[in-house]
Amino acid sequence: MDNSQVKPPRFASLFDFVDQFILPMYGTTQMHQGSVNWSPKWWAHPEAIARLDGLWRTFEKLRIDAPATHVELFLRLHGDYHMRYLMQPDGVFSQCRKEDVPTVPLPSQPAVSG
Repeated sequence: MDNSQVKPPRFASLFDFVDQFILPMYGTTQMHQGSVNWSPKWWAHPEAIARLDGLWRTFEKLRIDAPATHVELFLRLHGDYHMRYLMQPDGVFSQCRKEDVPTVPLPSQPAVSG
């Protein structure tokens, strides 16, 4: 495929992908929204950005490589796995139900040389 045949992405940015695909796809009822582990400030969590950006890029690649089945493949092999990790009871957003709680990196000590 030459450059004149390259399909533009369905979503122009990570933010468009999250707003237009992820949020509706993994939505819940208003009654249960208080029990869902999600942060309205998802973009402030580096580990969420890494996973969601990877999901966006994977979605766009599958859309080109497998046009007839890309949504099912994406959800089954990628989306559900990463969204479960982000939203599970001990996941990235587990403390963000009532207010956004920033994450901190895991602790590390310098390696001893010798």
